[in-house]
Amino acid sequence: MALDWLQAALAGHADPREMRKLFPWAEAMAACPQDSLYHAEGDVWTHTGMVAARLEETDLSALPRHRQDALRLAAWFHDVAKPETTEITWSEEEKRERVRQPYHAPKGALVAWQALIDAGCDPLLARDVHALVFWHQRPTHMLDQKGALSRIIRFTTETSATTWADLLRFCASDQRGRISPNVADGLLDLELVAEMIREESVNAGTDLLEEPWPFATPESRLRYCRGPADGSPFFTPQAPGGSRVIILSGLPGSGKDFLARTAFPDLPVVSLDVIREEMKVKPTDDQGRVRQAGLAQARVHLRQKRDFVWNATCLSRSVRQKISGLALDYDARVEYHALDVPLAVAQERNARRSEPLPAHVIEGLALKREPIGADEAHEVWSWNEALERRPVFGTCADQAEDDPSPA
Repeated sequence: MALDWLQAALAGHADPREMRKLFPWAEAMAACPQDSLYHAEGDVWTHTGMVAARLEETDLSALPRHRQDALRLAAWFHDVAKPETTEITWSEEEKRERVRQPYHAPKGALVAWQALIDAGCDPLLARDVHALVFWHQRPTHMLDQKGALSRIIRFTTETSATTWADLLRFCASDQRGRISPNVADGLLDLELVAEMIREESVNAGTDLLEEPWPFATPESRLRYCRGPADGSPFFTPQAPGGSRVIILSGLPGSGKDFLARTAFPDLPVVSLDVIREEMKVKPTDDQGRVRQAGLAQARVHLRQKRDFVWNATCLSRSVRQKISGLALDYDARVEYHALDVPLAVAQERNARRSEPLPAHVIEGLALKREPIGADEAHEVWSWNEALERRPVFGTCADQAEDDPSPA
């Protein structure tokens, strides 16, 4: 039953009345109001069904299946976080109640990412849905903001196969899926954004509506994404001259220890689990001392330019930044190897351990999962439950063949 909503969404032309019975977040969305001026159609679920219908009217059949799937899933998830972000205030100026849902797009993107991973969805597809949901409000505001080129480039670094053409198609469906006096203005803004992207495509030498920015190297892309918004995407910095740092990312029970032993058998491993055991710190205790001891070990390897594996959960950007930021400061080449397995799989494997973690600890960690960004590493690889590997970004066919770690 858990996958019924996913199957229905991917099939296309889903009936909102039937989807409401299947989609776990539907009832909260149906009970959530929207601003009466900009969403006169009513509640969030009504709007969501209208957006899904308008999207199907754009004839998705011309797109590759992966892109069709990403758009359809984004339609159902794009406003999923509105119930938890709703604020209702009185506007003295307008003499009416105003309904706002600030930051619902990034919060909804995380809900989509975690839900799709837990449903067994392809992590690359989940990544594209995350990007579409995260970005779905941004294009209509780009004309009034500085750094438009930076935004054009950065969206394409956050997706696997989804393009700016897909995002604009989705945003147009979002506009048409509501009743508001400013729909026409919103659609015009999207057309102007598309024209702006076409103009930037001339400088890029590629169609940015359909292709990502052609960075010369992974280092070029990483440095641009980590730098200021007015940095140059044409700059090609030197390749890193330090260590090769392999950072594992995944829930407890996802297979990180096994991956470290089998894929990187000749590399030293900095394992927070091992350090925790040596320091006699429980997983439920404060982990500050454990992390600091791990970072101290990492610094030794980095100073000696020795390749090594960092074995920890590394689920959120803030936690990952501690090790990836340190490695980049030492001019290391950073690779993430993500084991994005469903929560149920991690829980089942954890239960078979001689000393399993409490289930609620893993559930809490699961709520912190975020996709790894293009500003965090030179390369990112995705490993499935069977430990089969695929590149997410930062690699190409010849690089993959030269990569010394086994598939």
